[in-house]
Amino acid sequence: MASATLSNNVPNPRTAAPVDALVIVAAGAVAAWLAAGSTGLLGHGLQHALTWLALAVALIAACPKNRGTFGVWATLSGATLLAVLLTSSTVPTLNVLAVAVVLAAIAVVQRGLSSRIVLLGALAAVVLALYRLACDDIPMVWLAADFKGYVFGRLVGGLVGRPLSVGATFGGLDFLLVMTVFYVGWLICTEPPRGARAIWAAVAILACHVVYLTVLAYSETLLAALPDMVLPPESDTSNVGVWTVGNGLRMMLPWNVPLLAVALQVAVLVTMFHSATWKPVIELDEKQLKKLQEEKEKEEVPGAVLLADLVFRLGPPTLAVVAVVLVGLSLGRSDLTGKTVVAYEKGYLNWQKPQYDSSIDGSYGLLPMFVEALGGKFQRSKDLSEKDLAAADVLVLIHPDEPWSEATLQRIWDYVRRGGSLLLAADPMVSDGRSRSSFNDVLQPTSIRVRRDTAVTRTGSWEQSYQVPAHPATVGLDDMKNRFGIELGSSLRVRWPAKPLLVGRWGWSDPGSDAALTGASSYNAGEPLGDLPLAAEQSFGRGRVLVLGNASPLRNEMLANSYPFVGRLLGHLANSSSDPQAVWRELLGLLALLGLIALLVIRPNGWQILLTSAVLSLTLVCVASVGAHASRVLPDGRPHDIVDPNKLAYVDATHLEAFSSDLWTPHGVAGLLKSLMRHGYLPLLATDLSLERLQRAGLLISIAPAREFTGPQRAAIASFVGAGGTFLAIVGAEESRPIGPLLADFDFAVPHSPVPPGDVAEEPSPLGAKYSGFGEGDQQYRFYAAWPIQCNSGNVKPWSVWTDERGERPVIASHSDHGGTVVVIGDTHFASNENYDMNQGAMVTFWRWLLSRVTPGQEPWSPPSTADAASKKSAPAQNDDASKKAAKADASKSPEKSDP
Repeated sequence: MASATLSNNVPNPRTAAPVDALVIVAAGAVAAWLAAGSTGLLGHGLQHALTWLALAVALIAACPKNRGTFGVWATLSGATLLAVLLTSSTVPTLNVLAVAVVLAAIAVVQRGLSSRIVLLGALAAVVLALYRLACDDIPMVWLAADFKGYVFGRLVGGLVGRPLSVGATFGGLDFLLVMTVFYVGWLICTEPPRGARAIWAAVAILACHVVYLTVLAYSETLLAALPDMVLPPESDTSNVGVWTVGNGLRMMLPWNVPLLAVALQVAVLVTMFHSATWKPVIELDEKQLKKLQEEKEKEEVPGAVLLADLVFRLGPPTLAVVAVVLVGLSLGRSDLTGKTVVAYEKGYLNWQKPQYDSSIDGSYGLLPMFVEALGGKFQRSKDLSEKDLAAADVLVLIHPDEPWSEATLQRIWDYVRRGGSLLLAADPMVSDGRSRSSFNDVLQPTSIRVRRDTAVTRTGSWEQSYQVPAHPATVGLDDMKNRFGIELGSSLRVRWPAKPLLVGRWGWSDPGSDAALTGASSYNAGEPLGDLPLAAEQSFGRGRVLVLGNASPLRNEMLANSYPFVGRLLGHLANSSSDPQAVWRELLGLLALLGLIALLVIRPNGWQILLTSAVLSLTLVCVASVGAHASRVLPDGRPHDIVDPNKLAYVDATHLEAFSSDLWTPHGVAGLLKSLMRHGYLPLLATDLSLERLQRAGLLISIAPAREFTGPQRAAIASFVGAGGTFLAIVGAEESRPIGPLLADFDFAVPHSPVPPGDVAEEPSPLGAKYSGFGEGDQQYRFYAAWPIQCNSGNVKPWSVWTDERGERPVIASHSDHGGTVVVIGDTHFASNENYDMNQGAMVTFWRWLLSRVTPGQEPWSPPSTADAASKKSAPAQNDDASKKAAKADASKSPEKSDP
């Protein structure tokens, strides 16, 4: 295989760019932009698929015309395998490095001019990867890039008479960076004269960028010009294609307009490379290479040359490791043992949680319970007195909505200056005459402000839309399943020395709070588009201030999903952990990245790019794994008093369960979580089923998993039940195969359906959506789609049994043969929100009845009969009047406001 470099050699008659090289470099550029997320809003799955489609084009074009040697195929196969592993991640840097690996491998196996041209593509890809790493993990680089994108948008908007406010993403900096690398390499590697070519190529690149930004600026107008397509009648199929295309275009504006920039810049790239006369490249055979090597060995090489050669060989991988450790290694802790979290009890909020016999769901009542589960102490303060602040390791302010006194503000600022940590959670501003959002008053000494807007995401809950830096609060968390818990909040204005903590790439800033109140909004020209800071942090004195643009992560209903983020956040603030965003680490990391780019550009080599990309990727993965392990959130529900039950409940979310990650959809489990809250539990969605996590919990719920449990996971669950824990499985026959081995460990089975041909098992018959009674009274609840279950234990307790021609068949049953209690419900969607809604409150009563029987140390509770309930309703009116007066008196004592 020839060594791929950009050095000049003796003449060769073939100086025109080969077609296969043009195809490879064009496909590589497209793949790099797709992998970096530069092409607009794409789901991770689609983004990875399109990236691999582009890489497949490059690999096919690179296939040897003859059979090729073993080394050629080994190099391409190894690079392809590594790239597949890298693109399984959601980290943009790793995805782009996958492209660099493939292109570098192709450059290594290609010969002559093709190798040189493809090497330019590999170099451009690795530079883009390092830029994405710097943007993600070095705040000063992100702030500079965001400002540059803003300037580009304003300039083009002013030029075409249409306001455009964008950041680095929609500003298209990724396109300009890659094209700059190609442009410089193209000028160096082509024959003179270069002056005229350099000018027209630069003008073409900039003109294409202006065209792209112009279309983006007019995307609202283009959207309005498209016909409002509606689904045609089923009998009329002649317009289906038109409906599909029209609605597809409407969905792409403005979110996928960057695809236009890709098409334009690739056209310029191919034209540049095809029209130029390239410098010739020498091709040496094996004998010539061997002779050249022998001559070099005979020559006496000066020490300075040897040292320089060593620097260029070992420098890039070494700097790659150093840069990643500096900008990415985070060793935060989520443990709050011995720490005190003080929260201001006033604001646009309440501190309640769901209770039985009450329609109030509450807002932040579970936060104290969560802090205590992490080992900390939670305290509410009425006036933020000096005494309260002196005891605080973390001060929490949630949407303050009353004017601050100068004395109170001064106490807060002095507390932070002395080394305290402030967490301020905001929301879209309110100003209704009774209250006024006052969080910006607290932020006066900082460079962070909460905008008077609503940050609206195109994807819903910002899933697959975050730019997540390396930080103790975010390390180990991806942007799937809304782990950060951000919903409709406000965006932040962040200026140096403040640093963005979470950035929403695919959304816009809707002025005011109407979008949060009505749920309806649309993008209008001139509104900030993309790259919206949703959380930010700034050092202040010896302490730090961290601001969330939305308080949803702290709320009762969202804490079950966002607790890994909230736990890391509180741990970071309470323990004052060092983070990669310290200024000295930013500067040293930036210098290391710049040095790495310089070494790769000065002496580009295919093997060097391949090795450096592999080392960089491995270091990124190791650093992220170390940080995630160090900051893992492990709440502990074990009581201090042995008489009290363990009130930490996990709902497994690691085996592709049959419920939606959006907890409030019809197939979500918000109703189940609220029932657990009413019973005193702290319900959380489990991110793993390790023994370390389960031994701290009291209840584990599994809802029709689609992935089988591993041996260690089954052993951890068995140990959990053996120690007295309660395991509840909710699964019907159609989804019972993956959980079957685990249920068998506890002598349970849900016969699966359908039975495949050749299987001797009896086909179970569905019991359907029927009503069933429970308890001693005449209360009833409804199954969604019930199936019979089986149990081999002699101590089984059938809680719900149906009798038909096949005899008695249990649908809900439990036993305690293995230490704790195991409960099985033969209905996959029994706990879904849809089933809750159809039961009209009966499910709340059922779960209260069941949980009181499976929670250790609790007295069984039974609901009153409907006759008793009717007698209570017909009680004398004076009793009802007295209760209303008492409730009114209680309400007048509470200083808390409702939180919509």
